[in-house]
Amino acid sequence: MAKETEKAMRLAEAAAGDYPEASEILVSFPDRWQLIHQMRREDTPLYVAAMPASQERTFQDKFHGLSPEINLGMTTYRQYRLFQPWPMPSVIVRWDQTKGTGQVEKMGDLKVQLQPLGDAQAWFGQDSGVLWECYLNEAGRRGASWQEEVHTFWQVVEKDMGVARIFTQPYELTWQDGYTDFLSNLGYAPDAEYRGWWSKRSPGE
Repeated sequence: MAKETEKAMRLAEAAAGDYPEASEILVSFPDRWQLIHQMRREDTPLYVAAMPASQERTFQDKFHGLSPEINLGMTTYRQYRLFQPWPMPSVIVRWDQTKGTGQVEKMGDLKVQLQPLGDAQAWFGQDSGVLWECYLNEAGRRGASWQEEVHTFWQVVEKDMGVARIFTQPYELTWQDGYTDFLSNLGYAPDAEYRGWWSKRSPGE
C-alpha cells in the first residue's frame, strides 16, 4: 500500500528548507501535498509529491480487460505530481518621471512558485495496482534529460504504491515514438493473461 505516514513532510516545508530566504511558498493545497521524493535538474531541485491516498468505490469492470477480481481489489487512489520551484524576487525601483528611467533601490521579498511539470495517477489494492498515467507536460519536457526524469518519477510512484504487480497501458497520447521502449526499460512487458495491458512484478515476486 502507499507509504503514507502522519509524519510525511509537506511539499511546502521541503521547498521552504531549500529556499530559506523565501517569504512565501506558493502552491495550490499547500497543506495537502506530501513530499515523496526529491530529485534535481542541474542546480534546481524537483519534487515528487502526492495527495493523501483516498478510498475508492470498486467496480468489476473499472479497467477494461482486467479480471473482476483485480478490479474489485483496486480500493485506493492516489494522485502524484512533479513540481519545479520558480523563484520570483520582487524589486523596488525608484522611477524618474522626468528622465523616464528607473533605478533599482533594493530587492524585496522572494516568493517561490511551485510549478507543476508532470502528473501521475494510480489505483491499487493489497497485491495489484494500475499506474494509469505518469508523464511530463510540455513545460516539463524542455530539459534535455526529461526522459530520465520521467523514468525516475515513474519508479518513485511504483515504490510508493507498494504492490507486487503493476499494470499499465502501452500508449501515451503525448509520447508516440519510443513509448513501449520506455516501458520495456522500466521492466514492463505485454501481459500474458490480460490482452492490451503491460505489466511487471516486483523483484522476488
